[in-house]
Amino acid sequence: MFINNKENIEREITRRPSRHVNRSLTTILLTLLISLIVTTSWAQNENSAENIPSLTVALSSALTLEAQQLAKTHMQKLKKTLQGSIIASGPAASIKVCSVNAPAIARSLGTQHDWHIARTSTQIRNPNNQPDAWELRVLKKFATKIRKGAPVKGLEETAVINVNGKSAFRYMKAIPVGNVCLTCHGRKISGSVTTAINDHYPTDQATGYRKGELRGAFTLYKYLN
Repeated sequence: MFINNKENIEREITRRPSRHVNRSLTTILLTLLISLIVTTSWAQNENSAENIPSLTVALSSALTLEAQQLAKTHMQKLKKTLQGSIIASGPAASIKVCSVNAPAIARSLGTQHDWHIARTSTQIRNPNNQPDAWELRVLKKFATKIRKGAPVKGLEETAVINVNGKSAFRYMKAIPVGNVCLTCHGRKISGSVTTAINDHYPTDQATGYRKGELRGAFTLYKYLN
């Protein structure tokens, strides 16, 4: 019995290191697995739809409000300038004022607030206002919504896309044809206005509108970096 016990003890001692190693390896593997699960869960939570979009929406909302205000200010300044020109010098004089003053107003306002501000349309008067690919898609989208009964005044669109190789926030606001617009863009235009349009814009496409129709849009963008 003694001999057998001794042999058993020796065999047990021989097995123990192996069992110890196995337990150590198991512990290490379990620790690594738990760490991986915790890390993955944290990463998924940090990039979940509840976190990233909430920041994007907040930033988008702030930029949208800023762009809306700038578009409104631009419209007010431009309308006031054109009305003053018509009263002071007649409708024909407003064509020159629009070609010079409108871009200057946009540049000044944009420089003050670090935005690029302009106007565009599918029927342009100034060749510099030709829409780019995104603007053209938005203008067509506006037109589709109008055909389905949407009011022109409330149409706007935002996007974050590359402009000149840089990430930018873009905003467009539809411009309805108003009474002031009809003087130079309507269906019945005086001879002097027609002559002024031909002199300043020989490739003009921007006549024949009715009040309330989609004239075009204010288009703004701001670089995000």
